[in-house]
Amino acid sequence: MKPNLSPMPSLYRRLLWVSLSSILVVWCLLLTWFYFEVTQVGSGYFDRDLRSVAQTIASVYSVEFKEPERSHLIAKQVDQFSRSYSDAAMPANEFTYRVFDQEGRVLSQSVNWPQLPPPKGSALPNSDGTWRSLMVTSDNRQLQVHVAIASSFVRRAAIEILVFFLLPLMLALPLVMLFLQQGFRCALKPVTELANAIRTREPDAVQPLVNHSSHYKELAPVFDAVNALLLRLSAHREAERRFFADAAHELRTPLAALGAQVHLLQTAENATERAVIADLLQASIDRNAALVGKILVLSRLEAESAKVEVQSFNLAALARATVARHAPHAIARGSELSYDGVAELQYGGDPLALESMLDNLIDNAIRHCPSGTSICVEVEEGQFFARISVADDGLGIAPQWREEVVKRFVRLPEATATGSGLGLAIVQRVVDLHAGTLLLGDGLGGRGLGVEIRLPQKPQAIVPPAAVAPRLLRCK
Repeated sequence: MKPNLSPMPSLYRRLLWVSLSSILVVWCLLLTWFYFEVTQVGSGYFDRDLRSVAQTIASVYSVEFKEPERSHLIAKQVDQFSRSYSDAAMPANEFTYRVFDQEGRVLSQSVNWPQLPPPKGSALPNSDGTWRSLMVTSDNRQLQVHVAIASSFVRRAAIEILVFFLLPLMLALPLVMLFLQQGFRCALKPVTELANAIRTREPDAVQPLVNHSSHYKELAPVFDAVNALLLRLSAHREAERRFFADAAHELRTPLAALGAQVHLLQTAENATERAVIADLLQASIDRNAALVGKILVLSRLEAESAKVEVQSFNLAALARATVARHAPHAIARGSELSYDGVAELQYGGDPLALESMLDNLIDNAIRHCPSGTSICVEVEEGQFFARISVADDGLGIAPQWREEVVKRFVRLPEATATGSGLGLAIVQRVVDLHAGTLLLGDGLGGRGLGVEIRLPQKPQAIVPPAAVAPRLLRCK
Protein backbone atom coordinates (compact mmCIF):
# COMPACT_ATOMS: atom_id res chain seq x y z
CA MET A 1 0.00 0.00 0.00
CA LYS A 2 1.36 3.38 -0.98
CA PRO A 3 1.79 5.87 1.88
CA ASN A 4 -0.62 8.80 1.97
CA LEU A 5 1.53 11.81 1.06
CA SER A 6 -1.29 14.35 1.11
CA PRO A 7 -0.89 17.00 3.83
CA MET A 8 -2.94 16.66 6.97
CA PRO A 9 -5.88 19.09 7.15
CA SER A 10 -4.93 22.08 9.29
CA LEU A 11 -7.30 24.24 11.32
CA TYR A 12 -4.64 26.96 11.23
CA ARG A 13 -4.53 26.97 7.42
CA ARG A 14 -8.33 26.83 7.31
CA LEU A 15 -8.60 29.95 9.47
CA LEU A 16 -5.94 31.69 7.38
CA TRP A 17 -7.61 31.01 4.06
CA VAL A 18 -11.09 31.83 5.34
CA SER A 19 -9.82 35.16 6.67
CA LEU A 20 -7.97 35.99 3.46
CA SER A 21 -10.99 35.01 1.41
CA SER A 22 -13.20 37.25 3.55
CA ILE A 23 -10.81 40.18 3.08
CA LEU A 24 -10.71 39.63 -0.68
CA VAL A 25 -14.50 39.36 -0.89
CA VAL A 26 -14.97 42.60 1.08
CA TRP A 27 -12.33 44.32 -1.06
CA CYS A 28 -13.99 43.16 -4.27
CA LEU A 29 -17.40 44.31 -3.03
CA LEU A 30 -15.94 47.74 -2.25
CA LEU A 31 -14.29 47.83 -5.69
CA THR A 32 -17.55 46.88 -7.38
CA TRP A 33 -19.47 49.54 -5.43
CA PHE A 34 -16.88 52.26 -6.15
CA TYR A 35 -16.63 51.31 -9.85
CA PHE A 36 -20.43 51.44 -10.12
CA GLU A 37 -20.58 54.80 -8.32
CA VAL A 38 -17.99 56.25 -10.69
CA THR A 39 -19.13 54.83 -14.01
CA GLN A 40 -22.92 54.68 -13.58
CA VAL A 41 -24.47 56.37 -16.60
CA GLY A 42 -26.06 59.69 -15.75
CA SER A 43 -25.66 59.68 -11.96
CA GLY A 44 -22.08 58.41 -11.58
CA TYR A 45 -19.17 60.61 -10.50
CA PHE A 46 -17.75 60.52 -14.04
CA ASP A 47 -20.87 61.95 -15.71
CA ARG A 48 -21.44 64.44 -12.89
CA ASP A 49 -17.89 65.77 -13.31
CA LEU A 50 -18.33 65.88 -17.09
CA ARG A 51 -21.59 67.81 -16.61
CA SER A 52 -19.73 70.20 -14.28
CA VAL A 53 -17.17 70.87 -17.05
CA ALA A 54 -20.03 71.59 -19.46
CA GLN A 55 -21.63 73.96 -16.95
CA THR A 56 -18.31 75.80 -16.60
CA ILE A 57 -18.08 76.21 -20.38
CA ALA A 58 -21.68 77.51 -20.45
CA SER A 59 -20.88 79.98 -17.68
CA VAL A 60 -17.73 81.19 -19.45
CA TYR A 61 -19.67 81.86 -22.66
CA SER A 62 -22.56 83.51 -20.78
CA VAL A 63 -20.37 86.40 -19.54
CA GLU A 64 -17.97 88.68 -21.29
CA PHE A 65 -14.70 86.75 -21.37
CA LYS A 66 -12.04 87.63 -23.85
CA GLU A 67 -9.62 85.33 -25.50
CA PRO A 68 -7.21 83.82 -24.57
CA GLU A 69 -8.53 83.93 -20.97
CA ARG A 70 -11.67 82.03 -21.99
CA SER A 71 -9.76 79.19 -23.66
CA HIS A 72 -7.24 79.08 -20.82
CA LEU A 73 -10.05 78.74 -18.22
CA ILE A 74 -11.75 75.98 -20.21
CA ALA A 75 -8.47 74.13 -20.71
CA LYS A 76 -7.73 74.32 -17.00
CA GLN A 77 -11.17 72.90 -16.12
CA VAL A 78 -10.76 70.06 -18.63
CA ASP A 79 -7.29 69.27 -17.25
CA GLN A 80 -8.67 69.06 -13.69
CA PHE A 81 -11.36 66.67 -14.92
CA SER A 82 -8.73 64.57 -16.71
CA ARG A 83 -6.41 64.41 -13.67
CA SER A 84 -9.30 63.21 -11.50
CA TYR A 85 -9.48 59.94 -13.47
CA SER A 86 -6.08 59.48 -15.09
CA ASP A 87 -2.50 60.16 -14.08
CA ALA A 88 -1.62 61.23 -17.61
CA ALA A 89 -2.97 64.39 -19.21
CA MET A 90 -5.86 63.85 -21.58
CA PRO A 91 -4.88 64.43 -25.24
CA ALA A 92 -6.64 67.35 -26.93
CA ASN A 93 -8.35 65.08 -29.43
CA GLU A 94 -10.17 63.13 -26.64
CA PHE A 95 -12.29 66.08 -25.48
CA THR A 96 -14.45 68.35 -27.62
CA TYR A 97 -17.37 70.74 -27.14
CA ARG A 98 -19.82 72.87 -29.04
CA VAL A 99 -21.74 76.02 -27.91
CA PHE A 100 -24.93 77.27 -29.58
CA ASP A 101 -27.76 79.66 -28.74
CA GLN A 102 -31.52 79.18 -28.46
CA GLU A 103 -31.97 79.43 -32.22
CA GLY A 104 -29.40 76.71 -32.78
CA ARG A 105 -26.68 78.99 -34.15
CA VAL A 106 -23.21 77.69 -33.37
CA LEU A 107 -21.30 80.25 -31.31
CA SER A 108 -18.13 78.21 -30.80
CA GLN A 109 -16.83 74.70 -31.12
CA SER A 110 -13.62 72.69 -30.80
CA VAL A 111 -11.51 72.25 -33.90
CA ASN A 112 -11.94 68.47 -33.58
CA TRP A 113 -15.72 68.52 -33.19
CA PRO A 114 -16.95 65.21 -34.72
CA GLN A 115 -20.39 66.48 -35.76
CA LEU A 116 -22.29 64.49 -33.15
CA PRO A 117 -26.09 64.65 -33.20
CA PRO A 118 -27.57 66.35 -30.12
CA PRO A 119 -29.12 64.11 -27.41
CA LYS A 120 -32.75 63.31 -28.16
CA GLY A 121 -34.50 65.13 -25.33
CA SER A 122 -32.76 63.16 -22.59
CA ALA A 123 -30.59 64.38 -19.75
CA LEU A 124 -28.68 61.11 -19.84
CA PRO A 125 -25.40 60.89 -21.76
CA ASN A 126 -25.30 59.32 -25.20
CA SER A 127 -22.66 56.89 -26.39
CA ASP A 128 -22.00 55.72 -29.94
CA GLY A 129 -19.02 53.55 -29.05
CA THR A 130 -16.50 56.26 -29.98
CA TRP A 131 -17.75 59.27 -28.03
CA ARG A 132 -19.67 59.76 -24.81
CA SER A 133 -21.58 63.06 -24.89
CA LEU A 134 -24.10 65.09 -22.95
CA MET A 135 -25.77 68.50 -23.19
CA VAL A 136 -26.39 71.21 -20.56
CA THR A 137 -28.17 74.59 -20.57
CA SER A 138 -26.67 77.74 -19.09
CA ASP A 139 -28.14 79.29 -15.96
CA ASN A 140 -29.71 82.16 -17.95
CA ARG A 141 -31.26 79.66 -20.40
CA GLN A 142 -29.62 81.48 -23.32
CA LEU A 143 -26.95 78.95 -24.28
CA GLN A 144 -26.58 75.21 -24.65
CA VAL A 145 -23.29 73.33 -24.49
CA HIS A 146 -22.76 69.91 -26.04
CA VAL A 147 -19.62 68.22 -24.67
CA ALA A 148 -18.13 64.88 -25.72
CA ILE A 149 -15.29 62.75 -24.42
CA ALA A 150 -13.62 59.88 -26.24
CA SER A 151 -14.61 56.36 -25.20
CA SER A 152 -10.89 55.49 -25.14
CA PHE A 153 -10.44 57.88 -22.19
CA VAL A 154 -13.45 56.34 -20.42
CA ARG A 155 -11.93 52.87 -20.78
CA ARG A 156 -8.51 54.10 -19.65
CA ALA A 157 -10.08 55.77 -16.60
CA ALA A 158 -11.90 52.53 -15.72
CA ILE A 159 -8.65 50.56 -15.92
CA GLU A 160 -6.86 53.07 -13.71
CA ILE A 161 -9.68 52.81 -11.16
CA LEU A 162 -9.17 49.03 -11.03
CA VAL A 163 -5.42 49.45 -10.68
CA PHE A 164 -5.97 52.06 -7.96
CA PHE A 165 -7.90 49.49 -5.92
CA LEU A 166 -6.11 46.25 -6.79
CA LEU A 167 -2.47 47.36 -6.65
CA PRO A 168 -2.54 48.28 -2.91
CA LEU A 169 -4.27 44.97 -2.22
CA MET A 170 -1.62 42.98 -4.06
CA LEU A 171 1.14 44.87 -2.28
CA ALA A 172 -0.50 44.55 1.14
CA LEU A 173 -1.49 40.90 0.80
CA PRO A 174 1.87 39.42 1.96
CA LEU A 175 1.89 41.76 4.93
CA VAL A 176 -1.71 40.85 5.77
CA MET A 177 -0.82 37.14 5.59
CA LEU A 178 2.12 37.70 7.93
CA PHE A 179 -0.02 39.52 10.48
CA LEU A 180 -2.74 36.89 10.22
CA GLN A 181 -0.23 34.09 10.74
CA GLN A 182 1.13 35.70 13.89
CA GLY A 183 -2.34 36.56 15.13
CA PHE A 184 -3.74 33.07 14.59
CA ARG A 185 -0.67 31.48 16.14
CA CYS A 186 -1.28 33.56 19.25
CA ALA A 187 -5.04 33.01 19.18
CA LEU A 188 -4.68 29.21 18.84
CA LYS A 189 -2.20 28.94 21.69
CA PRO A 190 -4.93 27.72 24.12
CA VAL A 191 -5.61 24.80 21.75
CA THR A 192 -1.92 23.86 21.88
CA GLU A 193 -1.99 24.09 25.67
CA LEU A 194 -5.05 21.84 25.77
CA ALA A 195 -3.30 19.27 23.55
CA ASN A 196 -0.22 19.36 25.81
CA ALA A 197 -2.40 18.96 28.93
CA ILE A 198 -4.03 15.84 27.44
CA ARG A 199 -0.74 14.44 26.08
CA THR A 200 1.10 14.73 29.41
CA ARG A 201 -1.61 13.03 31.50
CA GLU A 202 -0.90 9.63 32.98
CA PRO A 203 -2.70 6.75 31.21
CA ASP A 204 -4.59 5.78 34.37
CA ALA A 205 -5.56 9.35 35.33
CA VAL A 206 -9.32 9.83 35.33
CA GLN A 207 -9.55 13.08 37.29
CA PRO A 208 -11.27 15.98 35.44
CA LEU A 209 -9.02 17.94 33.12
CA VAL A 210 -8.16 21.36 34.57
CA ASN A 211 -6.56 24.09 32.47
CA HIS A 212 -6.75 27.88 32.42
CA SER A 213 -7.79 27.70 28.73
CA SER A 214 -11.13 26.17 29.70
CA HIS A 215 -12.71 29.59 30.24
CA TYR A 216 -12.69 30.26 26.48
CA LYS A 217 -16.19 29.82 25.09
CA GLU A 218 -14.96 27.88 22.05
CA LEU A 219 -12.89 25.43 24.15
CA ALA A 220 -15.43 24.94 26.94
CA PRO A 221 -17.38 22.25 24.98
CA VAL A 222 -14.11 20.37 24.36
CA PHE A 223 -13.22 20.44 28.05
CA ASP A 224 -16.74 19.39 29.00
CA ALA A 225 -16.68 16.49 26.50
CA VAL A 226 -13.23 15.30 27.64
CA ASN A 227 -14.19 15.50 31.31
CA ALA A 228 -17.47 13.69 30.62
CA LEU A 229 -15.47 10.95 28.87
CA LEU A 230 -13.09 10.74 31.83
CA LEU A 231 -16.03 10.39 34.20
CA ARG A 232 -17.45 7.58 32.07
CA LEU A 233 -14.06 5.88 31.99
CA SER A 234 -13.78 6.22 35.75
CA ALA A 235 -17.24 4.74 36.26
CA HIS A 236 -16.48 1.96 33.78
CA ARG A 237 -13.20 1.08 35.49
CA GLU A 238 -14.89 1.05 38.88
CA ALA A 239 -17.69 -1.14 37.52
CA GLU A 240 -15.14 -3.52 35.99
CA ARG A 241 -13.25 -3.70 39.29
CA ARG A 242 -16.41 -4.47 41.22
CA PHE A 243 -17.54 -6.94 38.56
CA PHE A 244 -14.32 -8.96 38.67
CA ALA A 245 -14.23 -8.80 42.46
CA ASP A 246 -17.81 -10.08 42.65
CA ALA A 247 -17.15 -12.75 40.02
CA ALA A 248 -14.03 -13.96 41.86
CA HIS A 249 -15.98 -14.08 45.12
CA GLU A 250 -18.86 -15.99 43.51
CA LEU A 251 -16.56 -18.50 41.79
CA ARG A 252 -14.48 -19.18 44.90
CA THR A 253 -17.13 -21.21 46.72
CA PRO A 254 -18.21 -23.38 43.71
CA LEU A 255 -14.59 -24.09 42.83
CA ALA A 256 -13.89 -25.06 46.45
CA ALA A 257 -16.91 -27.38 46.31
CA LEU A 258 -15.56 -28.91 43.08
CA GLY A 259 -12.25 -29.56 44.79
CA ALA A 260 -13.98 -31.24 47.73
CA GLN A 261 -16.07 -33.40 45.40
CA VAL A 262 -12.97 -34.44 43.45
CA HIS A 263 -11.33 -35.41 46.76
CA LEU A 264 -14.40 -37.42 47.75
CA LEU A 265 -14.38 -39.12 44.34
CA GLN A 266 -10.76 -40.10 44.83
CA THR A 267 -11.40 -41.55 48.28
CA ALA A 268 -14.66 -43.35 47.43
CA GLU A 269 -14.64 -46.95 48.60
CA ASN A 270 -16.90 -48.55 45.98
CA ALA A 271 -18.39 -48.04 42.54
CA THR A 272 -21.83 -47.03 43.84
CA GLU A 273 -20.39 -44.25 46.01
CA ARG A 274 -18.20 -43.09 43.11
CA ALA A 275 -21.22 -42.95 40.78
CA VAL A 276 -23.19 -40.78 43.25
CA ILE A 277 -20.25 -38.44 43.77
CA ALA A 278 -19.65 -38.29 39.98
CA ASP A 279 -23.26 -37.21 39.43
CA LEU A 280 -22.87 -34.47 42.05
CA LEU A 281 -19.58 -33.45 40.46
CA GLN A 282 -21.19 -33.24 36.99
CA ALA A 283 -24.05 -31.14 38.38
CA SER A 284 -21.53 -28.77 39.99
CA ILE A 285 -19.61 -28.52 36.72
CA ASP A 286 -22.84 -27.72 34.86
CA ARG A 287 -23.75 -25.01 37.40
CA ASN A 288 -20.28 -23.49 37.18
CA ALA A 289 -20.37 -23.59 33.37
CA ALA A 290 -23.75 -21.79 33.44
CA LEU A 291 -22.34 -19.27 35.92
CA VAL A 292 -19.28 -18.58 33.75
CA GLY A 293 -21.50 -18.30 30.67
CA LYS A 294 -23.70 -15.71 32.34
CA ILE A 295 -20.66 -13.81 33.59
CA LEU A 296 -19.35 -13.65 30.02
CA VAL A 297 -22.74 -12.54 28.66
CA LEU A 298 -23.06 -9.82 31.30
CA SER A 299 -19.45 -8.73 30.73
CA ARG A 300 -20.13 -8.35 27.01
CA LEU A 301 -23.35 -6.43 27.61
CA GLU A 302 -21.77 -4.12 30.19
CA ALA A 303 -18.76 -3.27 28.04
CA GLU A 304 -18.33 0.47 27.40
CA SER A 305 -18.52 -0.18 23.65
CA ALA A 306 -21.68 -2.31 23.88
CA LYS A 307 -24.24 -1.16 21.33
CA VAL A 308 -27.46 -2.56 19.99
CA GLU A 309 -26.92 -4.30 16.64
CA VAL A 310 -30.21 -3.17 15.16
CA GLN A 311 -31.89 -5.69 12.88
CA SER A 312 -35.47 -6.02 11.77
CA PHE A 313 -36.89 -9.35 12.96
CA ASN A 314 -40.10 -11.01 14.14
CA LEU A 315 -40.10 -10.51 17.91
CA ALA A 316 -43.18 -12.72 18.36
CA ALA A 317 -41.52 -15.60 16.46
CA LEU A 318 -38.39 -15.20 18.61
CA ALA A 319 -40.50 -15.47 21.79
CA ARG A 320 -42.34 -18.57 20.51
CA ALA A 321 -39.05 -20.26 19.57
CA THR A 322 -37.64 -19.53 23.04
CA VAL A 323 -40.78 -20.96 24.68
CA ALA A 324 -40.50 -24.12 22.54
CA ARG A 325 -36.80 -24.49 23.44
CA HIS A 326 -37.59 -24.35 27.19
CA ALA A 327 -40.61 -26.63 26.92
CA PRO A 328 -38.77 -29.88 27.86
CA HIS A 329 -37.33 -28.20 30.97
CA ALA A 330 -40.79 -26.94 31.97
CA ILE A 331 -42.37 -30.37 31.41
CA ALA A 332 -39.64 -32.01 33.50
CA ARG A 333 -40.34 -29.54 36.33
CA GLY A 334 -44.11 -30.15 36.10
CA SER A 335 -44.88 -26.58 34.99
CA GLU A 336 -47.19 -25.31 32.27
CA LEU A 337 -45.34 -22.98 29.87
CA SER A 338 -47.43 -21.10 27.31
CA TYR A 339 -47.18 -18.29 24.77
CA ASP A 340 -50.16 -15.97 24.51
CA GLY A 341 -49.43 -13.03 22.21
CA VAL A 342 -49.50 -11.76 18.65
CA ALA A 343 -48.38 -14.06 15.86
CA GLU A 344 -46.05 -11.57 14.18
CA LEU A 345 -44.50 -8.34 15.37
CA GLN A 346 -41.68 -6.80 13.33
CA TYR A 347 -39.24 -4.96 15.59
CA GLY A 348 -35.88 -3.23 15.15
CA GLY A 349 -33.41 -4.36 17.81
CA ASP A 350 -30.68 -6.85 18.70
CA PRO A 351 -32.21 -10.35 18.35
CA LEU A 352 -29.31 -12.14 20.12
CA ALA A 353 -29.51 -9.86 23.16
CA LEU A 354 -33.31 -10.12 23.34
CA GLU A 355 -33.11 -13.90 22.99
CA SER A 356 -30.67 -14.02 25.92
CA MET A 357 -33.09 -11.84 27.92
CA LEU A 358 -36.02 -14.19 27.24
CA ASP A 359 -33.87 -17.25 28.03
CA ASN A 360 -33.02 -15.84 31.45
CA LEU A 361 -36.58 -14.79 32.26
CA ILE A 362 -38.10 -18.15 31.29
CA ASP A 363 -35.29 -20.17 32.92
CA ASN A 364 -35.68 -18.21 36.18
CA ALA A 365 -39.44 -18.77 36.17
CA ILE A 366 -39.08 -22.53 35.57
CA ARG A 367 -36.33 -23.06 38.18
CA HIS A 368 -37.84 -20.94 40.96
CA CYS A 369 -41.50 -22.00 40.62
CA PRO A 370 -42.84 -25.17 42.26
CA SER A 371 -44.42 -28.01 40.33
CA GLY A 372 -47.85 -27.26 38.88
CA THR A 373 -47.08 -23.60 38.24
CA SER A 374 -48.33 -21.81 35.09
CA ILE A 375 -45.90 -19.60 33.21
CA CYS A 376 -47.19 -17.32 30.44
CA VAL A 377 -45.09 -15.41 27.88
CA GLU A 378 -46.69 -12.55 25.94
CA VAL A 379 -45.62 -10.23 23.17
CA GLU A 380 -47.97 -7.36 22.35
CA GLU A 381 -47.87 -4.10 20.41
CA GLY A 382 -48.26 -0.85 22.36
CA GLN A 383 -48.89 2.54 20.84
CA PHE A 384 -45.25 3.59 20.98
CA PHE A 385 -43.49 0.42 22.19
CA ALA A 386 -43.33 -3.35 22.02
CA ARG A 387 -44.45 -5.09 25.22
CA ILE A 388 -42.93 -8.37 26.47
CA SER A 389 -44.32 -10.07 29.54
CA VAL A 390 -43.27 -13.24 31.45
CA ALA A 391 -45.66 -13.97 34.33
CA ASP A 392 -46.20 -16.95 36.64
CA ASP A 393 -48.35 -17.89 39.62
CA GLY A 394 -45.52 -19.27 41.71
CA LEU A 395 -43.95 -18.00 44.92
CA GLY A 396 -43.09 -14.53 43.53
CA ILE A 397 -40.71 -11.95 44.98
CA ALA A 398 -41.55 -9.75 47.95
CA PRO A 399 -41.97 -6.06 46.96
CA GLN A 400 -38.99 -4.95 49.09
CA TRP A 401 -36.67 -7.24 47.10
CA ARG A 402 -37.84 -6.32 43.59
CA GLU A 403 -35.37 -3.47 43.17
CA GLU A 404 -32.49 -5.53 44.56
CA VAL A 405 -32.84 -8.67 42.45
CA VAL A 406 -31.88 -6.86 39.22
CA LYS A 407 -28.41 -6.22 40.67
CA ARG A 408 -25.50 -8.59 40.07
CA PHE A 409 -25.10 -11.68 42.27
CA VAL A 410 -28.17 -10.92 44.39
CA ARG A 411 -30.14 -13.96 45.54
CA LEU A 412 -33.26 -14.13 47.67
CA PRO A 413 -32.61 -15.39 51.19
CA GLU A 414 -35.50 -17.87 51.02
CA ALA A 415 -34.64 -19.14 47.51
CA THR A 416 -34.54 -22.92 47.30
CA ALA A 417 -33.33 -23.26 43.69
CA THR A 418 -29.70 -22.79 42.83
CA GLY A 419 -28.79 -19.84 40.66
CA SER A 420 -26.05 -17.40 39.75
CA GLY A 421 -27.83 -14.18 40.71
CA LEU A 422 -27.10 -12.81 37.24
CA GLY A 423 -30.25 -13.61 35.27
CA LEU A 424 -32.22 -10.45 36.04
CA ALA A 425 -29.04 -8.34 35.85
CA ILE A 426 -28.63 -9.54 32.26
CA VAL A 427 -32.31 -8.75 31.60
CA GLN A 428 -31.90 -5.23 33.01
CA ARG A 429 -28.80 -4.58 30.88
CA VAL A 430 -30.50 -5.74 27.66
CA VAL A 431 -33.48 -3.49 28.43
CA ASP A 432 -31.14 -0.55 29.09
CA LEU A 433 -29.33 -1.09 25.78
CA HIS A 434 -32.69 -0.88 24.01
CA ALA A 435 -33.67 2.24 26.03
CA GLY A 436 -36.61 0.33 27.47
CA THR A 437 -38.17 -0.06 30.91
CA LEU A 438 -38.30 -3.11 33.21
CA LEU A 439 -41.22 -3.48 35.63
CA LEU A 440 -41.53 -6.18 38.31
CA GLY A 441 -44.99 -6.75 39.71
CA ASP A 442 -47.50 -9.42 40.62
CA GLY A 443 -47.98 -12.39 38.31
CA LEU A 444 -50.95 -14.40 37.09
CA GLY A 445 -54.11 -13.94 39.14
CA GLY A 446 -52.30 -11.57 41.50
CA ARG A 447 -49.85 -14.29 42.56
CA GLY A 448 -46.27 -15.05 41.66
CA LEU A 449 -44.08 -12.66 39.71
CA GLY A 450 -44.85 -10.68 36.58
CA VAL A 451 -42.00 -9.18 34.57
CA GLU A 452 -43.08 -6.58 32.00
CA ILE A 453 -40.66 -5.04 29.50
CA ARG A 454 -41.46 -2.10 27.24
CA LEU A 455 -39.13 -1.45 24.33
CA PRO A 456 -39.45 1.85 22.42
CA GLN A 457 -39.00 2.34 18.68
CA LYS A 458 -42.44 1.47 17.41
CA PRO A 459 -42.54 -1.93 15.62
CA GLN A 460 -42.51 -1.67 11.86
CA ALA A 461 -45.54 -3.82 11.09
CA ILE A 462 -47.96 -6.22 12.71
CA VAL A 463 -49.95 -8.99 11.05
CA PRO A 464 -53.30 -10.19 12.45
CA PRO A 465 -52.69 -13.47 14.30
CA ALA A 466 -55.39 -15.39 12.46
CA ALA A 467 -53.58 -14.85 9.17
CA VAL A 468 -50.35 -16.51 10.24
CA ALA A 469 -50.39 -18.96 13.10
CA PRO A 470 -52.31 -19.96 16.21
CA ARG A 471 -52.14 -17.35 18.96
CA LEU A 472 -51.82 -19.78 21.88
CA LEU A 473 -48.97 -22.24 22.43
CA ARG A 474 -49.00 -24.45 25.53
CA CYS A 475 -46.46 -26.96 26.81
CA LYS A 476 -47.50 -29.23 29.68
